[in-house]
Amino acid sequence: QQGTTRAVSNNLAGQLAGVIAVQRSGEPGSDGSDFWIRGISSFKGTGIKPLVLVDGIERTLDDLSAAEIESFSVLKDAAASAVYGVRGANGVIIVKTKRGQLGKPKVNFHFEQGFTQPTQLPEYIGSADYLSLMDELYMDAGNPNPLYGEEKINNYRNNVDPELYPNVNWLDAVSKDMASNTRGDLTITGGSDILRYALVASYYGERGIFVTDKSKDWDSSTRLNKYNIRSNVDINVTKTTVVGISIGGYLQEQNGMAVSGQDIWNYAFDTPPFYHPIQYSGGRDVRVTESHNPWAEATQHGYQTTTNSKVESLFSIEQDLKFITPGLKIKGLFSFDRYSSSWVKRSKTPTYYNPATGRDPETGELILTVSTDGQEFLDTKSESAWGNKATYLEGNIAYDRTFNKKHAVSAMFLYNQRDYQDGNIVPFRRMGIAGRASYTFDNRYIAEFNFGYNGSENFTKGHRYGFFPSVAVGYMLSEEKFMEQFKETFSKIKFRASWGLTGNDQLDGRRFAFLPTIDTDGSYKWGVNNDYNRSSRFEGEFGVTDLKWETVEKLNVGIELGLWNALELQADWFKEQRRDIFMQRNNIPTSAGFRKTPWANYGKVNNTGIDLSLTYNKQFNKDLHVGFRGTFTYAHNEIIEMDEAMGVIGTNRQRTGRAVNELFGLVAERLFTEDDFTTNEKGDLVLKEGIPAQTFSAIRPGDIKYMDIDGDGVITNKDEKAMGGTVNPEIVYGFGATARYKNVDFNIFFQGNGQTYRFIGGVVSNFLPGASQGSMGNILTNYNDRWTQENPKQDAFYPRLSYGTNANNSQNSTWWLRNMSMLRMKDIEIGYTFPKHWINSVGLANIRLYAKGSNLFTFSSFDLWDPELDTANGAKYPIMKSFSFGLDINF
Repeated sequence: QQGTTRAVSNNLAGQLAGVIAVQRSGEPGSDGSDFWIRGISSFKGTGIKPLVLVDGIERTLDDLSAAEIESFSVLKDAAASAVYGVRGANGVIIVKTKRGQLGKPKVNFHFEQGFTQPTQLPEYIGSADYLSLMDELYMDAGNPNPLYGEEKINNYRNNVDPELYPNVNWLDAVSKDMASNTRGDLTITGGSDILRYALVASYYGERGIFVTDKSKDWDSSTRLNKYNIRSNVDINVTKTTVVGISIGGYLQEQNGMAVSGQDIWNYAFDTPPFYHPIQYSGGRDVRVTESHNPWAEATQHGYQTTTNSKVESLFSIEQDLKFITPGLKIKGLFSFDRYSSSWVKRSKTPTYYNPATGRDPETGELILTVSTDGQEFLDTKSESAWGNKATYLEGNIAYDRTFNKKHAVSAMFLYNQRDYQDGNIVPFRRMGIAGRASYTFDNRYIAEFNFGYNGSENFTKGHRYGFFPSVAVGYMLSEEKFMEQFKETFSKIKFRASWGLTGNDQLDGRRFAFLPTIDTDGSYKWGVNNDYNRSSRFEGEFGVTDLKWETVEKLNVGIELGLWNALELQADWFKEQRRDIFMQRNNIPTSAGFRKTPWANYGKVNNTGIDLSLTYNKQFNKDLHVGFRGTFTYAHNEIIEMDEAMGVIGTNRQRTGRAVNELFGLVAERLFTEDDFTTNEKGDLVLKEGIPAQTFSAIRPGDIKYMDIDGDGVITNKDEKAMGGTVNPEIVYGFGATARYKNVDFNIFFQGNGQTYRFIGGVVSNFLPGASQGSMGNILTNYNDRWTQENPKQDAFYPRLSYGTNANNSQNSTWWLRNMSMLRMKDIEIGYTFPKHWINSVGLANIRLYAKGSNLFTFSSFDLWDPELDTANGAKYPIMKSFSFGLDINF
């Protein structure tokens, strides 16, 4: 499906059964989705992404434009992925790019213009409400007089002098209401008996929502331009020999601010509205000492440009050996890919003034002092370059033949080798062999055996190679003779099952972990006053002599059902066990003599779930066609073995038996009430006897009361327990419908996820109003939904607010745990195709106009910011919704 963003990965969620995908940011160039096949089955940070093969070569999915893709398939079970050996543990995505077809040249031109807006931004209060709350909290802390007072606050409220009494919405100050994107594609295909060709050229341009200062002679606007091109040519050198030549790649140019976009969002979320105006008259920049002016950081500090490019080449030759025996072929291919990246940054620090203390009574000029002497010009440009290259070599022999119309036999054997090198001196290498053999009897009974025997240089001699077999069986019930009478109803009934092993050689920790290391940062001192210092070397990491890859055992059972030649259902149940997960040991005491805890292949995780897909297509008459599609994926994992510290094993903090990356926190029972306290001889409030003490900070009525999980009478971090959910969703689903009546077509698609949770706020954030005494942080508009002495409600959004840090109320706990499940209208589109008799006379085969909306509506119980964003406080470049119109022309 042609998406409205740069990243192809953003079109995966809900579209493909078994694929779990989430988009965590909308920033141009960084807006691709994280995706996994059938969830995550490892508790380490690397080696959890699926293998992506583009025309058989390991490549990056988002490097492609959607126009280049001919087909897209997902290999989920061991029967399909075992041949990839140490690369197949996380599933495989197979992408084939467009190739030429026999026939006269066909030209397709596609153009789309879109306009984008954030799906949702947090809403914050203004200066007057902010300062009123600070006065309230300040006086609640026992201070007799307010900090600001009503007269001063009214100056902010009534906009008396915006330079002295500013009221700045910093999100509005650094971002525009709307941005844009543009896409254009040109595809030419055709060919003869001798030569077939496909040429695809694509352009994608996007403008971001960060503002610029148009008075500057540099451009710090956020924009991205990406150009893709691909040429695939197949040549019949002889009647039995086909040579394929593919050349492709892209050039991506990205422009932006000298300060990172994430920093700008952080500054906008951390700077109170009353601090200072965006800029003083006369172009004088202002900021509070040791703080930031978000607008000035975005517009006055310079710019950075980044250029990324990649060239991909693939040469193949296939020889039909039917002169030996029909169905026998050999094929060889070689690819070379090279990626490079460079950036240029020109920046400066502008002159900053402290916030004005008033106006000169005679001139009316602002009374200002310089806080930072800045630079007049941008500094000397700095450049950096980085790159990598990869080569791949493969040779295979394949056999495919049917005997007596009943016995279908196929087999394949291949050798492959991949070398990859980036900034490391030592290149990476994988090599191995793989094979497949299958037999089908009378289109009813199917059996298949696969294997991969692969090696990686990551491991020591004797452990570098692994054998990964798989077997699969299938039964086509619908092909039985007794089912012929039911063909009108059951067009297809197929049962299938598979079992196999796959591997993973992407391990956490250092490379070549089988080798010990020597650290050089040690020293020792001697002398009367330790006057002498000597650097030294000492033992670092221990080598893991029996280091090996992770192994994943996969079991899959499925059914494929076709009804009335219109409805198709696929359902799969799967179970995976990943063992020998490489991890650092945690229960070995320091008294064992290790300076650094050793690593080992120790962990084990189970992953179980189902995935479903349903499609319905019906042509009612020559004018009306209706279709429906839906997918559902559920994947739940459990840690079976994980080396944990002795003090954790057997307690509520133990992660073994829980889900990978499951959230842990305290259990909030309720808010403290006055009935929980008594006064001591000094007249201070103290908890009544029998109520567990809470150790994070002083407690008052309205603060969060936590459950004493371990029963020791004291609330500490040892009372944290599993929350029952993770940040990554366990459920992803999608459903949509298409309809076409005569020349009008309509398409709508919804995408959703479930069982995904997140803690909002956090111990180190300024999420709680008043936590920084008004020196940092903005306040959400729901700030009145809080506990107060006048309104001591237990279901308030905020507990008691404090003037200053309240560590007790900012602990990760069920109080701040939010369900981030959502349902999003991903796409809605209506199009009109011009009648043939209108356009054939001018030499055109097809013209279609359409209007489209993406991410227009999101439904979720969480409504402070977009629930899919990777943030605990909303400080993230927002996911964008878009409105676009487009044109398709075929010649």
